[in-house]
Amino acid sequence: MKRKLSLFMILLLSLMVLAMGCSADETSSDEGNESTNGETTQDAEPVSIQLAIEATGSIPEELQKQMDRFNEVNENIEVEVRTFSGGDSYNQAIMGQVAGGVAPDVFLIDGGHRIQMFSESDAILSLDDIVESEGVDLATFEESILNAFVVEDELFAIPKDYNTTALFYHKDLLEEKGLTAPETWDDLKEVASELTTEDQYGFGITPQINYFLPFVESTGLELVGPEGIMNENLKADEHVQSLELLETMFIEDESATSPQMVGAGWDGEMFANQQVAMVYGGSWIPGVLNDNPDLEVGVTPLPVSNTEASMLYTAGWAISSESKHPEAALELIEFLTSDEELVKGHDAGLIGLPPTTTAMEKLIDEKDDDPFLTVYSEVVEYGTPFGWIDPRFVDDYNQKLEELLYKPGERTITDILSDLE
Repeated sequence: MKRKLSLFMILLLSLMVLAMGCSADETSSDEGNESTNGETTQDAEPVSIQLAIEATGSIPEELQKQMDRFNEVNENIEVEVRTFSGGDSYNQAIMGQVAGGVAPDVFLIDGGHRIQMFSESDAILSLDDIVESEGVDLATFEESILNAFVVEDELFAIPKDYNTTALFYHKDLLEEKGLTAPETWDDLKEVASELTTEDQYGFGITPQINYFLPFVESTGLELVGPEGIMNENLKADEHVQSLELLETMFIEDESATSPQMVGAGWDGEMFANQQVAMVYGGSWIPGVLNDNPDLEVGVTPLPVSNTEASMLYTAGWAISSESKHPEAALELIEFLTSDEELVKGHDAGLIGLPPTTTAMEKLIDEKDDDPFLTVYSEVVEYGTPFGWIDPRFVDDYNQKLEELLYKPGERTITDILSDLE
């Protein structure tokens, strides 16, 4: 049964369409949004579709190269690329265009909460039928990533890429003390204490659920699912134990810190400056090696309590429900998510990590000296999509976590968990 826009969505989208005109910095390869009704990719006359994406720096140029490659093998599909500088500009434009019934044929949506919002407002197509009818093979996509785009057992987007989390460490600092990378929580506490000096903390993390959730789920507790936070598990013993781990390392052992506590702009900065010997963070952290090539950095999955866990950040290609050429739109998505294009896209900076096992294997073979990719390909298998969490809960939880760690004695674990109910 076709779902209807809620009053909230109507109001929100109506506001966004007003902001769209002045907030987006658009570029396009063609004028207008012309489409030819009734034609498919097999028609004699070419069809025109639009693709929208946030893109800055060299990305628009690299994206155009990718579209040129697509045009070489798809003469009957003309793609108009519309780029927006900045996430806010992009989001406002997409929301406004959806509200106005002029959304691009193909556009990116974050997995989880946002894909649910767009699907429930009938703004995007369910892809199950068209994927089956067009014979698109999704078997090589990581199931954990695909799950971020499933709403009520229907797929609404195909993953573009992802990022994940891992423990990064300075190899030389561990070797100097005869230590190895921690594998358990007990190891983590011990190694962090051994590496803590007057000038350096043993462990660092940004105290947010964005990075802390894997610690909670490592206990075996399922705190987050496709429907969001499982409120019945908020006060579970396992959740309390996870918070006690951070409380012990930050306050009692004084072996852990955060970017805010050491005056760093972000966790990668404090890691590059060796203000911490180890940091648990996103797969973008090795980017600091571009400016610090002499650093010897190792990587390992999250030290576990009872089971493996990681966080996934992912966005996917969706097709507008207003598209007159959904088959052509799907053909473009299939091209963008082919192994060849995923590898080329990663090398060009168009994507983070490839969402298919086959493309990741090819990337690992191509970059056999990269110590990080193998770990990423491991932790993605059991990752939880960050997008499943309602942004309002994220803000609330992060505030409470900071209160616990930055105001010791004023707030207890019991206090913050009661506030979160």
